[in-house]
Amino acid sequence: MLNQEVYDAYKEIVGEEYFSPEDCEEAYMGEKYNNSEDFVQTLFEEIYPEVLSGLPPFIHIDWEATRRDVMMDYSEHNGFYFRNL
Repeated sequence: MLNQEVYDAYKEIVGEEYFSPEDCEEAYMGEKYNNSEDFVQTLFEEIYPEVLSGLPPFIHIDWEATRRDVMMDYSEHNGFYFRNL
């Protein structure tokens, strides 16, 4: 069970008529990242640690561009991040 702030944030994203605690718990991805770019970078570090750690030092990831694309599948409200179901 999540705290009320998380449920309220999800309700703001999906609307009262589409809110369910079960969907909120399934969609919830975390909170209090510095910004969406930080969220996306952390997400990729958790999902693809071997890929990112294997990159040579001269390869740089454009996290801003990556954020724009990835955030099409996620939503944020008051620092809480949710996967779009």
